[in-house]
Amino acid sequence: MISIVTRTTFMFFLVMFALRVMGKKNLGEFQPSDFVSTMLISNLTSIVIEAPELPILYSVIPILLIVCYEIFTSIAAKKNDKFAKITQGSPKILIVKGIIDQKVMSELRFTVNDILEAMRSKNIFYLEEVNLAVVETTGQISIYPDPNSKTNINKADIPPFDIVVDGKYRNKNLDYIGISKQQTEKILNQENICAEDILLLLIDGDKNYNLTLKELV
Repeated sequence: MISIVTRTTFMFFLVMFALRVMGKKNLGEFQPSDFVSTMLISNLTSIVIEAPELPILYSVIPILLIVCYEIFTSIAAKKNDKFAKITQGSPKILIVKGIIDQKVMSELRFTVNDILEAMRSKNIFYLEEVNLAVVETTGQISIYPDPNSKTNINKADIPPFDIVVDGKYRNKNLDYIGISKQQTEKILNQENICAEDILLLLIDGDKNYNLTLKELV
């Protein structure tokens, strides 16, 4: 009995710690403790179903413990901000007025693709349209568009595509906007930079571009 309690306690907090270390984007819609509880309870339930020779208490006791831990962490997080920050993290500002905070991006292990996907899910294709982007404690990215974006951005019929990401060309996207690699290199020469220095280069169908250089983080 003591062994079951000890192992369950250890695994609950070990998995929750592992999820916090891996980064928020792994959580989806869950808080860390919610995800851990759901995952462990699912596994514990399947163990007894698949191995009927084991006593049912081998699953019942750990499941009840996990429920207790989940309730405890929820109550403690509501009453103590420091505990909540440790177990659940806190919202992080990822983009301000079209500028990506690369330190936050690195800390949360987000990629450029994660950011672009979140933008497209909100029907936003121009980085300049993003007034504020916040990574919630669930790992979801909340975006507040620039209220003036409809008037201060000349949008092309073909939206921006990522042409250079993390120093590498995405050649297949060149055809979508009707631009050659040589034309792209001409833009880089005008900016006096090389592709290896670029975190993200977006170009739309009218050859308008948005350039984000890599930062040391």
